[in-house]
Amino acid sequence: MRKSLLGMYHDLKESASTSDFPYLLGNTMYKKLLGRFNGFPSPWRQYTMLGDLADFKAHDRIILSEAPDLDEIEENGNYKEAKFSDAKYSIQAKTFGKTFSVGRTAIINDDLHGIMQMPQMFGRATVRTMVKRILGLLSGNANAYDGSAIFALRTATTRNYTANVSLANTAAGMAAISACMQRIRSQVEPSSGELMGLTPKYLLTGTTLAPVAQQLIKSAQILPVSTNGGGTYNVIGTLTPIEDPLIDIVLSSSWWAVLADPQDCPVIEVGFLNGKAEPDLLVSKAEMVSMAGGSEDPYGYEFDDIHYKVRHDWAAQLGYYQGICRGSS
Repeated sequence: MRKSLLGMYHDLKESASTSDFPYLLGNTMYKKLLGRFNGFPSPWRQYTMLGDLADFKAHDRIILSEAPDLDEIEENGNYKEAKFSDAKYSIQAKTFGKTFSVGRTAIINDDLHGIMQMPQMFGRATVRTMVKRILGLLSGNANAYDGSAIFALRTATTRNYTANVSLANTAAGMAAISACMQRIRSQVEPSSGELMGLTPKYLLTGTTLAPVAQQLIKSAQILPVSTNGGGTYNVIGTLTPIEDPLIDIVLSSSWWAVLADPQDCPVIEVGFLNGKAEPDLLVSKAEMVSMAGGSEDPYGYEFDDIHYKVRHDWAAQLGYYQGICRGSS
């Protein structure tokens, strides 16, 4: 049988270690918080690159131009040193957090269910806050490393978006995705003009378009728009569909995009202080002394509300524009 919270407190009081009670309770709460943080249904780790930030200073990420083609070297010939140009983007960790408290009434009433709901909700809130800001970078207003908006028109050959095409399980839908895949494959590094050799990997959608994405990618054939003819062979089956439910809220239910592997061409970097992706849960028990007189509090002056702080240190920043092609905004 589970010992009540108050019973646990009295056991600790008898052993003169009541100060451990907030930490023992907090340890269980932290496990609940992490469970909801890691279990939130967003694949943000798949479509971003995770980074390590040593402190709260701005950190520059250097982006070099593509290496030039190799020279043919004659016998006893000289090798020429390659020249590179570079660009950069900066990323700087910020702190996000909230406090909450566990009241003595809830502890005395042994309301374990109510108490454990709070860390679970904050686990969801922590990752939800982060993903909303990550997706906000894809709204079109933020700048990539070259100083232009992520989906700005650079040149006709490097454009990383298509005309707004509604995603549907038709030949037109497949053609729109195929066009985005081709745009990623044909991306060049602007300084050198050299092909980057990117491979499309993900089809990213919100919840509304997720069933359509699954059907498009997994179907052997795609039905034509009209009913007068055969289907079209599926040429987009190499993509992996991933669904982020917050896209429908932050961007739109019609938004979709094709992305390259973020380890090869990171569109968004999410950096964490000291590489720690999980949030912290800190405890601070408020001290209370009653000057009202009267009979002694049977629980002692040290038994009062327990205060907790959720803290998360991270930053998100746009990197390469070449690794994404937006199909619809």
